Amino acid sequence: MANRRNRRTRLALVFCGVVTLALIVQLLRVTVLAQPSYANLAQQEAQTTVTLPGLRGSIIARNGEVLAMSELRDTIIADPLLIKHPATEAVTLAKLLGLASAQVRHALSVPGGYSVVAQLVTRSTGSKIESMALDGELPGINVEPCQARYYPAGSLAEPVVGRVGANDNGLFGLEYQYQKLLAGRNGYEIQRTASGNLPLPNAVVKRQPPIQGKSLKLTIDPALQAYAEQAVAGEIEKTNAIGGTAVVMDVATGQILAMVSLTAPPLPGAKPLANGGQPVDVQRALPTESWTNQAVAYAYEPGSVAKIATFTAALQDHLITPTSSEVVPGRLVIDGSVFHDAEPHPTEVLSMGQILAQSSNVGTIEIARRLGPARLLASFERFGWGEPTGLAFPGETQGLMKPVSQWSPTAIGSTPIGQDQLVTPLQVLDSYNAIANGGVMVTPKLVLGTVGSRGHLHAFASPAPRRIVPANIDAEMIHLLSGVTGANATAPDAQIPGYLVAGKTGTSQKPLHTQAGYQMGAYWGTFVGMVPAQHPVLSAIVMLDQPVPIYGGMTAAPVFSQIMRYALARYGVTPSGSIESSMLPRVSRSVASRSRE
Repeated sequence: MANRRNRRTRLALVFCGVVTLALIVQLLRVTVLAQPSYANLAQQEAQTTVTLPGLRGSIIARNGEVLAMSELRDTIIADPLLIKHPATEAVTLAKLLGLASAQVRHALSVPGGYSVVAQLVTRSTGSKIESMALDGELPGINVEPCQARYYPAGSLAEPVVGRVGANDNGLFGLEYQYQKLLAGRNGYEIQRTASGNLPLPNAVVKRQPPIQGKSLKLTIDPALQAYAEQAVAGEIEKTNAIGGTAVVMDVATGQILAMVSLTAPPLPGAKPLANGGQPVDVQRALPTESWTNQAVAYAYEPGSVAKIATFTAALQDHLITPTSSEVVPGRLVIDGSVFHDAEPHPTEVLSMGQILAQSSNVGTIEIARRLGPARLLASFERFGWGEPTGLAFPGETQGLMKPVSQWSPTAIGSTPIGQDQLVTPLQVLDSYNAIANGGVMVTPKLVLGTVGSRGHLHAFASPAPRRIVPANIDAEMIHLLSGVTGANATAPDAQIPGYLVAGKTGTSQKPLHTQAGYQMGAYWGTFVGMVPAQHPVLSAIVMLDQPVPIYGGMTAAPVFSQIMRYALARYGVTPSGSIESSMLPRVSRSVASRSRE
């Protein structure tokens, strides 16, 4: 019995020892061993992470003028759960922010622990509010950094530059196209905080600095852009057009110096036509920047500016010469469809220069029929019609050139004169700029490159120029196009005193949207050209949408002349083609450098 009691006693003592040891181990674990983790948790509860915005890069014009920039601002945040006297705080905050007291009081009184009081507050005002919050004058108020996007030139070139949304992402234009380059990379700060999430003095525990986005330098000249916008807007008002576009290009480099897209919507109450078209004879609002860059996103039937493809191919294949003539009947019937010129005339003999200068549809079709569909289409394709321009602008369309297999029986009549196809104003300009550049096509350019923090330009690479027209044929084309601006031609209003202008008019009727055929009274008017014709330095296109009068020579040509007069004077371009200004840099500014070999 005694041995049994001793055994029980020993077991009890062992059990008590084990329990005591377990309690000691647990006590050590939750006190000594766990101290670092608890300390870390405590530290985390007294810290907050603040985002440091990485500023978006700027968009800069060719002359250094800033078109888009970002600045640091502050967002004022309230924690209504910590605000005991919202009416009193609202009065104080309202005075600092320049807001109505009722508006601020509402923000301080909403349910929950987070409420935005004001955004894009200047840093000076934000600093005052933060200091007052730290001093206990504005309990429950926090200040968080943010950024704001500004456009110092206002709406100038807005369809080109674009805009950003509330999250600082590009919505359209270059802001969208170069989002990855422009966007900054946010940093952060980890701060020790007191009650109310307020940072303590010298509270930064860790800091990762933000990285600013890259800045872009454009080819756009703000002064020429503004002048071109005013010129197009004036003609839109004068002709009651629904919109217009203009592009000015440096012939040698393809750099776009101005790109205009304006619209003039009908005043409220005007009803669209049943076929979806825009009525011609309604009152319109004043011209304003278009939502889209019409120069690249608007594809249209260009009319007689398309005749460049027929004449270039026919000269190259020796079907015509600059001095040859053509018998031009009053009209042509192709598969039951009648083709005629703008003005009725009997059968007559016209030189090549007269056919182009008078924009004879019948004469052009007769030449195109000898070329045949395959050679005609190949000529359009060499000029880049129906192909991307290489600009890669958001929303850009490549237009439409049907393969020969899809041509209708009448296409050999409609295609040479700019119907039954879709092309953008920039594609038209590119083709004429190639003629201006000695037969060499250069890719259009809007962005020169990125700009570093020290102002150094990191230029973007450009595709190699390519010859599309032999130099001798190109010279013949410029000679023929120079006749278009003569006194008895379609575009005398494109003339510039002291300079020889070469170019072409286009007047084309707008197709119906919901059925075959064309809308009565609705036309596009176009003029595209180069100056000075002997040694072109600048090229440009002007297109008006539904002007009255309808003719490109009466509406677009005068605007071309107006814009080019300003540009020639601004860049110091002489009638011989030399450049007396550094605003259009060249490897060599001598005329001799513009070889046509």
